Amino acid sequence: MTNLWDSERSFNMSQNEALKYINSGNENLSKDNFDQAIVDFTKALELNPNDANVYYYRGLAHYGISVMRNDAPSIDRAIGDYNQALKLNPDYVEVYNARSGAYFGKNEFDKAIEDINHVIQLGTNDSFAYATRGVAYMMKEEFDRAIKDLETSLRMNPDQPDIRQHLEMARIMQKNPIQKNPM
Repeated sequence: MTNLWDSERSFNMSQNEALKYINSGNENLSKDNFDQAIVDFTKALELNPNDANVYYYRGLAHYGISVMRNDAPSIDRAIGDYNQALKLNPDYVEVYNARSGAYFGKNEFDKAIEDINHVIQLGTNDSFAYATRGVAYMMKEEFDRAIKDLETSLRMNPDQPDIRQHLEMARIMQKNPIQKNPM
């Protein structure tokens, strides 16, 4: 029969081992060694399957692969990890931001907007969220909404020359919409 002391010691050893994999995974992630980061985070999750942070980190590694290798299935794996992180922590703002980027990469702008809406509803006052949603609205050719969000982003953080460019582009596109081919 195992006593309480042995159970607690075993738990602590497992947590320490998981932490080693998390630290290694983060180091590999920071060096764009995405494949090894995924291995490390997967091992950490085997030891502690209820850690939302590790799902988030592994999702970032999968997303990194999708960008570096133009690998569409990796975007889906990233979204799967982000979904799991949000099941464990429904208020995890960084995951909503990351998942919105993955949806953006798949041209699923409605889903990206939905995630950014969660970020805004959580009260982060994040100019990046408004900018991202504004660009998503631009992609959907909803220029009034795009302009409103881009202006909000600039009011929150005026030092964003790229957002200023997006705003000017949205204004131009609003005045001169691209004609759709009627055929």
